[in-house]
Amino acid sequence: MATLLKKIKEVSLIERFSKVLKPSGPSVIVSIGDDAAVVRGAKGFYRLYTVDMLVEGTHFKKGESYELVGYKALAVSISDIAAMGGEPQYALLSVGLPEKNALVVAKKLFKGIASCARKFNVDVIGGDTNRSDKLVIDCFVVGTVEERNLVLRSGAKPGDHIFVSGPLGGSILGKHLTFEPRLKEARFLVNNLKVTSMIDLSDGLGIDLNRVSSASGLGAVIFEDKIPKAKGVTKIKNALFDGEDFELLFTLSQRDSFRLLRMMKKNKNAMPFYQIGRMTDLFDGVRMMTRHGKVEEVGCDGFKHF
Repeated sequence: MATLLKKIKEVSLIERFSKVLKPSGPSVIVSIGDDAAVVRGAKGFYRLYTVDMLVEGTHFKKGESYELVGYKALAVSISDIAAMGGEPQYALLSVGLPEKNALVVAKKLFKGIASCARKFNVDVIGGDTNRSDKLVIDCFVVGTVEERNLVLRSGAKPGDHIFVSGPLGGSILGKHLTFEPRLKEARFLVNNLKVTSMIDLSDGLGIDLNRVSSASGLGAVIFEDKIPKAKGVTKIKNALFDGEDFELLFTLSQRDSFRLLRMMKKNKNAMPFYQIGRMTDLFDGVRMMTRHGKVEEVGCDGFKHF
């Protein structure tokens, strides 16, 4: 499983960086390798730091709404904070703008950023601008989380049940620009249950569940007929590998899993969560039980940044 992950260029680069850039300060709790870095904060709290870069042609197409691109630029980092169980507070944004129509593009871009910031109560407190051949947006977000509520990718236990917070696949059809970070859902989970591991599905269920499995030193089995598909998605490969869903993937003990299912059954207006599998110590990697009863290995295909 670890070998499969290493074949992804982004993973290989991050691994190289982490070996060279080891933190020396005792206040660093988690550095490179999770959805956000974790640093000791005020008593009982941790600070969360995350950064994401969006590049024209990779994360959005030329000609797509600049306002929606601006919204997405901030939303992807808010999603990272949610995956750690925390709440976002401040943002810094750097933008590389093509010289042609720079002012028009910037106005629309910042309108979308402001809309997202207001919605999730984030203060944009600075940044930088420069000229670029392609539109590039780099967003750095600072958040906070109670020590008791911090969730990492590495805490899953054998027998834990695997959940996702929404339907998957087909994001390229438009959802990748309009998704809502699952901040409310994440806070509900950490305040009511003991979430053992969590990640946001930015690169796809295939890659991101492999990340959780690798970080936790376990395997995972998922069931094809349990995986929710987004509207218009008919093939399981799209739900597994399209990426940019920005739903939460998380694990709960069997006890808390049943508690969550009971909560949803009692309250028709409860947030929807979907149980799709379980963690295991019987094998490494991710395997899927198909609707025809076959067991297939789920590789690390998905959204590629390189």
